[in-house]
Amino acid sequence: MHKTRLTSACVAFGIFLLAVISIAAQKPASAVPSKAVQQSQKASELFNLAMAKADERIPKALLENVVAVAVITDMKTAGLLIEGVGMGHGVVARRFSNGKWGAPAYIRMAAMSIGPKLGANNFNIIMLFMNDRAADWLLDDKAVMFDRQKAPVAGPVGEIRTEQKEVVPVADIFSYVVDDSRLQSKDLKNLLKNFAISFDNDLNKSTYGAKASDILSDMYGKKVQRTPGGVLIFSETLDKFCKRD
Repeated sequence: MHKTRLTSACVAFGIFLLAVISIAAQKPASAVPSKAVQQSQKASELFNLAMAKADERIPKALLENVVAVAVITDMKTAGLLIEGVGMGHGVVARRFSNGKWGAPAYIRMAAMSIGPKLGANNFNIIMLFMNDRAADWLLDDKAVMFDRQKAPVAGPVGEIRTEQKEVVPVADIFSYVVDDSRLQSKDLKNLLKNFAISFDNDLNKSTYGAKASDILSDMYGKKVQRTPGGVLIFSETLDKFCKRD
């Protein structure tokens, strides 16, 4: 009698354990952080806005060769004596040598000094990394400090005609400001001082299970544990506008 009860208890426990394992196996993956989706969507919307007018957009001559694109949304400024400080957040995505855009990594930008020339309490920044050397700066796990050697320069606005290709400007990084829904050519090294991009790796890890440097070097999909569909809208937007002939 005792053995029968013991056997029944063991069977019941085994069934319970199997049920728990089954439920755990069916549990959905962690939800995509809403902040990640929102930042990718805002960056996509801003890039679409920057490309809305043919005579006031980033020229195709740059976009077909760009290696990485960073978009900083809502760069907010705070007054400090005659200058201000600023901080914003955004995303950056890289185009690998196979021509495919990787998932966007989450970043922050901070500036310890913003000159009075801008005259805005908040604005948005687009940065084009034009070669692998510049894009590789984003693989630093700490931050990218834009000193004089790495400082972005103002990018051209409006399409460059075929006969003008010989005068297409060359730089490691081109920069733009989107303010009041208008794309403006801005030389960030004159607008901002002591500014840098750092990486929101808490958000990167909760979204992808990987840090920014892994996301931005993952051409073969071996470093990123998961790629939620909702965050890829920024990469899809870049693929639409940055096609190579």
